[in-house]
Amino acid sequence: MSEKFEMTNKVYREMFINHLTFQWGWNYERQQADGCLFTLTPVLKRLYKDAPLEERERAIKRHLEFFNTHATLAPLLFGLIAALEVNTPEAEKDSITSIKTGLMGPIAGLGDGLFWFTLWPICASIGATMAVTGNIFGAIFTFVVFNVINQGVKWFGFRIGYTKGMDIINSGSGDEVIKRISGAATVLGLCVAGCLVSTTVKLSVPLEFASGDGKIVVQELIDKIMPCFLPVLVTLFCYWRLKKTNGKEAVRLIFGIMIAAIALTYFGILG
Repeated sequence: MSEKFEMTNKVYREMFINHLTFQWGWNYERQQADGCLFTLTPVLKRLYKDAPLEERERAIKRHLEFFNTHATLAPLLFGLIAALEVNTPEAEKDSITSIKTGLMGPIAGLGDGLFWFTLWPICASIGATMAVTGNIFGAIFTFVVFNVINQGVKWFGFRIGYTKGMDIINSGSGDEVIKRISGAATVLGLCVAGCLVSTTVKLSVPLEFASGDGKIVVQELIDKIMPCFLPVLVTLFCYWRLKKTNGKEAVRLIFGIMIAAIALTYFGILG
């Protein structure tokens, strides 16, 4: 059966197109299981074309088990699953479910770190900076760049997963590779967050005190000690409150900051 299968560009293309509807069948019982099976259908229908009905049923049920991972990096895992389907004897294919279950969690964490906590903030911060300066292409830039990279990773993910996935698994370095990429993404995300705070969070103290013939400008003193100190302080306070309340007071925190900013600005304490 597997000797007759050939992974062609047409199969990759069909998997990519099917994956565009990956989240459409999401449900609370098995979450992305329907999308998982539909994405793998181009491989399974060729692989089991002449197989007995019982084997085809087992293959379908095998990929209708609970599944949940990051949608953008899921093609990496699907490429690996396709390679396993082709190269694993029928009697041992229950192991595919174990491998899929074991990898979907790390891939989900890696995807969140790379895309939602790194790529999206980078694209959004650049687009927001463009929009603040009056450039109407700010929002367009954010969505176009993010989706070009997002879809590009999916397109090449199937190929990389199929050709390189087995090498990583066989070498036993899969966890190490994921940890390194995740660590690099975390560092990059922190750098972007720092730049975002310093460029978009605006907070200053307009207070001035007379000193003989001169005057002391409070904001200038703060900037000499640590530039952007007040924006960082407010950001750390928001992070502390969100972490302490597990995000449950996000709306209250937003309105609280708005009210405090209006009041302190009215009385001339903040600028």
